[in-house]
Amino acid sequence: MATASHAPSPAAAPVGAYPSLLARYIAGDLDAATLDALCDALDETPATADERRAFARFYLDAMREREADVALPTPAEIADVLTIARA
Repeated sequence: MATASHAPSPAAAPVGAYPSLLARYIAGDLDAATLDALCDALDETPATADERRAFARFYLDAMREREADVALPTPAEIADVLTIARA
């Protein structure tokens, strides 16, 4: 019996940032307010899926480097960075 291959599309494949953020939340290394703020900031910006994943990876890197609370940019600041990056 042949089985169909159901490989996820690249856009749907996990890239590690979101599972890592969730793992940090579950471990108590990321509080609910910060995770909510991150999600809200991304929801309020005109970011593509790739840009959201890139920002999540950037945020994780910043958390690792500082090993302390990292201030999230505002949605307006994220939008400004996206405008510059897209130019």
